[in-house]
Amino acid sequence: MRNARQTNLMAAAAAALTLTATTAWAATGVDHSRNVGTNIPVLVMGEDEDPNTVKRSSDIFKRVNAEHAELKGAMQRHGFRMIDEESVAVDLGWEITERRPKTELIEGIKLMNKSGNASHRVRAWVLFRIHAQAKDLEFSTKVQTRIDGEIYDAASNQFLDTFEMPRAEYPAPADCLESPVCITEVVGDRAREIAAGLGEVLALKLERYSPPKRAPRSEVAVPSDGAPVGGGASGDGHGLLTPYTLTLRYFNNQEALTLVGVMAEEFPGYNGHDLIDKSAAVRRYEYHTTAKASKLEEWLYILLTDMGFNAEREVLVQVDGTNIKVDKLVPTPRRPRSEDERRRFD
Repeated sequence: MRNARQTNLMAAAAAALTLTATTAWAATGVDHSRNVGTNIPVLVMGEDEDPNTVKRSSDIFKRVNAEHAELKGAMQRHGFRMIDEESVAVDLGWEITERRPKTELIEGIKLMNKSGNASHRVRAWVLFRIHAQAKDLEFSTKVQTRIDGEIYDAASNQFLDTFEMPRAEYPAPADCLESPVCITEVVGDRAREIAAGLGEVLALKLERYSPPKRAPRSEVAVPSDGAPVGGGASGDGHGLLTPYTLTLRYFNNQEALTLVGVMAEEFPGYNGHDLIDKSAAVRRYEYHTTAKASKLEEWLYILLTDMGFNAEREVLVQVDGTNIKVDKLVPTPRRPRSEDERRRFD
C-alpha cells in the first residue's frame, strides 16, 4: 500500500510542476539567474503612527506613493506579485486614514485575507516609514530623508526582516525653512528614485523567502514509478514555511496516527509537527510545511482514499486559511493494519 501511495502522491506533485522556459523569462526582462517569488503576494503599506514620521496627508508621502508604479515595477522585475492597498480599500468600502496604529494595519490585512476574494489575499506584508528633516547651514539648507520598516508573514504572524535605506541628503535654498512647501518640493522631486530604491531593497530582502527556480518540465526526470528525481515538489509551496492547524475528528487512534505519520514522512515540503491537544473524538496538530493549502487538500484526499475511505461519502476535508479540518463522517469498518502501522518508535 505504501509504495502505491507514494507513487500517487509524487505523481500529483510532479503534475504540479508546470514551468516556464528560460527563453520566456528572458522575454519578461526578469533576471532568470535569480530566484523569483511569483508565489508570494506582497502588500506594501506606509506606516505613519509615529508623529516624527511623514504622515499620509503630507505631499511628500503622496508623491512617493504616487510613484508606486516605480516600486511595483522594481518588485515585479524580481517576480513578485504586488497587491495595491488602495484598490482593495475601494473594493471593500474602507476608508484609509492617517496616523493609523500598527494594530489597525494588521487587523486590516487579516480582514483582507478573509474577504473571499483571491485578488485581496496577502502573504508577505511590508511596513515602511518616511523620515524627512532639514538643517539650516546659513548659506544653504540640507534636507535629509530616511526610510525604514519591517517585513512580516501574514500566515504565520511571523516577523521576517527589517530594512533601512541609506540616509539621503539633498541641497535646498538657504531660505527653504521659511517656506512651508520648500522641503516638500525638494523631497517630492526625488519621489521616483525613492520609490524605485525602496522596491529594489524589498525585492532583495524577500528573495531569500522565494521558492528556488525550477527547470522546465521537459527537463524534470520522472522514473517509471512516477516520482520526480530529487523530490521535485519544491514548486508546490510559497518558499515560506507555514504553520497549519490540522484537526482530525472522529478518527480512531490507528487511523489518526497513520494519517499524521504519512503526512510527516511522504508529503513534500514537510518540516515538523506536534500534538496540540487530544480528546476522545478530536486531535489537533501543529503541522509545519512549505506546501500550499491547495496541495495539502489534494494529497489528503489521495491518502484517505489509499487508506480505504470513500472520499465522497465517508470523509470531508475543509480548508480555511491555515486551518485544515478532516472529519470522518460515518463509522467505517476496521481496516487491516498496514506496513506503516507495524513499525514501532521510528
